[in-house]
Amino acid sequence: MPDIRHQTGDVCESILAEYLFRKGWWVFIPLGKHGPIDAIAVTPEAKVFLFDSKADRFRKNKNRNVYHRIHRKRSDLQKQLNVRIAYVNEDTREIHFVPSL
Repeated sequence: MPDIRHQTGDVCESILAEYLFRKGWWVFIPLGKHGPIDAIAVTPEAKVFLFDSKADRFRKNKNRNVYHRIHRKRSDLQKQLNVRIAYVNEDTREIHFVPSL
């Protein structure tokens, strides 16, 4: 039986690729499924961005009524490569970039 987390990850990667494509950027997806980069995007101005897509999740802290985004740390390699985390909401298709674009 397929792991639902992998399926969710694939959906988030597809939503990210579509979002970047609709911005008029060229989008490249690495062949390897396990790596520090999920998508490479090149703007018409020749700026290159590297992305790691993550499902956007929120948590409510104890004794509080406010939900906060669960942030994931970039690996040392991702920091060296300047990879941005793209938090993708698979229901609303909204994307939050860290660091921002």
